Amino acid sequence: MEALRPEEMTLAVFGPGLLGGSLLLEARRLGFGRLRAWARREESVRELLSGGYADEASVSVAEVARGADLVVLCTPVEVMAGLAGEMVGVLSGSRVVVTDVGSVKGKVMEEVGPVLGAGGVAFVGSHPMAGSEKGGLGAARLGLYDGAACIVTPGGASEEAVALVRVFWELMGCEVTEMEAGEHDRTVARISHLPHVAAVVATLAALRGDPGAGRYAAGGLRDTTRVAGGDPAMWRGILLGNAVAVVPALRDLVAETTRLMEMVEAGDGSGLESMLREAKALRRMRYPD
Repeated sequence: MEALRPEEMTLAVFGPGLLGGSLLLEARRLGFGRLRAWARREESVRELLSGGYADEASVSVAEVARGADLVVLCTPVEVMAGLAGEMVGVLSGSRVVVTDVGSVKGKVMEEVGPVLGAGGVAFVGSHPMAGSEKGGLGAARLGLYDGAACIVTPGGASEEAVALVRVFWELMGCEVTEMEAGEHDRTVARISHLPHVAAVVATLAALRGDPGAGRYAAGGLRDTTRVAGGDPAMWRGILLGNAVAVVPALRDLVAETTRLMEMVEAGDGSGLESMLREAKALRRMRYPD
């Protein structure tokens, strides 16, 4: 594959939230030739243009997609197949590559890939492991992707298409790994989706169980529950879209919680300390500092 020349590329980003907005900012910094953005609402289109995020922005899928060299879907997972269906007609016959930022890969590869493939359009799945509990274009920032892992799922795409997507994410600052969809979904169910659910459950148990207790909370509750502040609609789609991998992880969470509860109930100090030590050691292996 020839070296990627950002200055010669037209990048089209669909979905002007935290991830999409941050991509546009990085692409602007890197000197991409033309930046386009699609948004569902006219208000968002105006914000994209007035804020300098994009050179062109529209609520028209076809208008934004037509002539693009790389399209990045940054919308909720359940919206992607519909967008693919709207853009495939104007993309057919071109060398464009489409990718995404979805936290679920099995559903995306099964639903989006065939729609684009029917028109001869290459699709390569991507999942940059970057984000924040804050969402929306206003939260977008330079550096969001610096050092982030990005899992690329080639599917049936050509080596050239996969290489383009890999180089794109490397330019954004990511460390890229390739993984098939099922392995990806099992992995993120444990290291991303499960922690989010744990934060949600901890928030409900702490603050709904005793509403008045919250005013005494310090850093422990804030840190433990931080990701529960994420977009509920987005997380609904993620959890349901990856249910086949999330449910077994949730069963393990319930089992470990039950084991700990039974130790506390039984006054099993030795067993409890052993469990706490194991958790501390496992965390230290992942986060040495």
